[in-house]
Amino acid sequence: MEYTVKDKARLEEYDTRSDASEGSGERFFWRSGELLGRSLSSWLKLVLFYLLFCGILALLWGLCIGLMFQTVDFYIPKYIQDQGLIGSNPGLGFRPLGGLGLKQKNGFNGTGAIGQWSEPSVYSSLIWFRHGAGGNWGDMKASMDLFLKQYEPGYFPNQGASLTKCDFENTPLTPKSGSNLLVKQTYKDKSCEFNKEWLSDQGSDYKCITQEDYGYRFGKPCILVKLNRIYNWVPQPYSIDEIANHTTMPTSLKGDIQKIYKEKCEGQFPPEQGPCPYMNMIWLHCDGEDDPDIENIGPVTYTPFRGFPGYFYPYRNQRGYLSPIVMVQLKNPMPGVLMNLECTAWARNIERNRLTRKGLVHFELIMD
Repeated sequence: MEYTVKDKARLEEYDTRSDASEGSGERFFWRSGELLGRSLSSWLKLVLFYLLFCGILALLWGLCIGLMFQTVDFYIPKYIQDQGLIGSNPGLGFRPLGGLGLKQKNGFNGTGAIGQWSEPSVYSSLIWFRHGAGGNWGDMKASMDLFLKQYEPGYFPNQGASLTKCDFENTPLTPKSGSNLLVKQTYKDKSCEFNKEWLSDQGSDYKCITQEDYGYRFGKPCILVKLNRIYNWVPQPYSIDEIANHTTMPTSLKGDIQKIYKEKCEGQFPPEQGPCPYMNMIWLHCDGEDDPDIENIGPVTYTPFRGFPGYFYPYRNQRGYLSPIVMVQLKNPMPGVLMNLECTAWARNIERNRLTRKGLVHFELIMD
């Protein structure tokens, strides 16, 4: 390709202008009434466009959120029980959480020797601690204290206006037949109180309270077990005849229930008056999963009840609602042995399935 004289002149002129523009960058920022290559009117149109665009976008977003809130209640779930993913079969939870293990300093544990160690993790179901005065049970105690903080009086504002004293024979939150609509609506806003002091078993040498480190210092650990909340779920308790004829219920649980029935119900509540109120329970049973675990777990006690009283239900998002809890204490677990433990809930409308974890909770425990 051959270049003419005119082409060479144009190239020289272009190179000259390029060198001049590179040497003076300020001309690119402001030149002949243009800012960054745009006129002021062009910049004004661009800014106005984006203001309108963002404003219309925010208006549409707010309109969608507003319409959604018209279909959602702040206290009542839109999908209840079987309508949603939670279902109508409650599970169980436990404390302490964290999968806590022996913490090391510079690669050594508290005894001066290299030992096992694990970082706390919310995904772990392992309770691993070393008991005694020099043990590492402080994290266990802190986890329990954190959960029980909500059970302190006055934790929720105006909690006293919604909590009522209840017991098996006095259930003021159950509207009597013939009650008007106003009375029934009033009951929905109230719940039964749960006193934190009930967790102190007077007959135990080492109680499941913070002052005695929940038994971890003394090698008698307490595990807090609770039933997960499901909105408007009501338990269907077993009758004493159903318990006696139950084929899968643990024998020790049957024996404890029959003992309670003889002490509280037999001869005091005739059958024609209805079921015994002390049978209005979601029974709780904790044991080892397999035979070796059952041998190593030792005696187990339950405080304050052998389960969860039915008069605490249903849960309807009441102000300051407190779930009933049970302190399960292992009186003499085998030291240095990993145990697989399982706590199961028992009521007519609770299904238990080990594979899907329905109606139960699994955790591991090892005490050094």
